[in-house]
Amino acid sequence: KKKTRHINVINKDNCTSCNSCANVCPVDCMYEVVSPVPSESYHQIDTSRCIGCQMCYRSPNDSSEFYQLTICPWNAIDMLHNPNSKPDDVSVLTPYYRGATPDMPWPKLEEYGYQLFLDGEVFLPASEKALHRVFQLFQEQSWMYSEEDNVQIVQTEVEEGAGFVRYRATEEGRELLDCMYRGWKRIFMD
Repeated sequence: KKKTRHINVINKDNCTSCNSCANVCPVDCMYEVVSPVPSESYHQIDTSRCIGCQMCYRSPNDSSEFYQLTICPWNAIDMLHNPNSKPDDVSVLTPYYRGATPDMPWPKLEEYGYQLFLDGEVFLPASEKALHRVFQLFQEQSWMYSEEDNVQIVQTEVEEGAGFVRYRATEEGRELLDCMYRGWKRIFMD
């Protein structure tokens, strides 16, 4: 797959699971995270399959320079620069890592760190072993919380479901992500 310039991320707090985005997705990379409480269900995007077409975000035929027809009625979708296509020289996460792992996958850590920043959790397909290794780095007690303390951003306990694994951020991890992504210049919205 060609690396896309943009990826979409859904903010679960705004998503009502109305299915507007999934209906227009040409690669079927959006899925519903079903909650026992119907009003708490929401959609997520499998970014490993997303082609960055922006169809779930806006209607290209009905938008112009001055007017944009958005697909999501709840404004729950953020368009991001894909950190894998043209990463910055230094990752926004680099100053916060104190571990010894060489060759860190900074672009993937940025991408999923931002999803954790928005929602506090990420669902990954169980079969995507490479992505699970990224989350093992978030589970290390190697992220600088203060000058004296390190924390892990993601809880070690994961929840497994029907083909998906759910990773949740720790409380300290959420606070650290708020600090890391404050004013992050790679975010954009058309």
